[in-house]
Amino acid sequence: MAILLDSASLADAAAAAELGFVGGITTNPALMARETSDPLAQLERLITAFPAGPLCFQPLGDTASEMIDQGRAAVALSPQRVVVKLPATLEAIRAATALRAEGCHCALTAVYTPAQALLADEVGCKWIIPYVDRAARQSVGGLVVIDALAAILTALHSDTRILAASLKSSQQVIDSVLHGAHDVTAPLDVLTGLAAHPLTESAVAEFAAAAAKAQAAAQ
Repeated sequence: MAILLDSASLADAAAAAELGFVGGITTNPALMARETSDPLAQLERLITAFPAGPLCFQPLGDTASEMIDQGRAAVALSPQRVVVKLPATLEAIRAATALRAEGCHCALTAVYTPAQALLADEVGCKWIIPYVDRAARQSVGGLVVIDALAAILTALHSDTRILAASLKSSQQVIDSVLHGAHDVTAPLDVLTGLAAHPLTESAVAEFAAAAAKAQAAAQ
């Protein structure tokens, strides 16, 4: 199981690295656009800010050749760490096929159907990435999607993993894992929220109060 940060922010990357349980970073063009006009340069900075684990980079472009060129440039920055993240379209799958032939790590994103998962397995993608909250908002059913993807990958005895994305709450993270997601990626606030619960906080307060009382009595 891997828990990843979904962000292109250097501050978020540095904070996630300090948490200890975050195993990598996913980005996309929208996240990159919030931070920079030069995604490749930002990717290089993220590699430094987060010194271990995979980093997903999503090329832009409508043609396989455009995506291949950008994917190669991204992988060149850190061949063992960079995963080229491509939408589950025919042109992008063509790009993934070419990049996989060169030994690049690839993932298919915006995956909603078992048929797309079948193609990802055939190409040899590391991950398929369904958008859980987006599917739920479109009445597709984010967990239904994960169920279907998990079933086809199990039937194929596939090494491709489900990386659940578009997660907006701790509950969506947990539900995704319970329904078959191997890994998850979420914004920093969702990741830090995984440790939060009122009963835990009240227990910590009780421990502190008991300790303070004991110290006062000993004086």
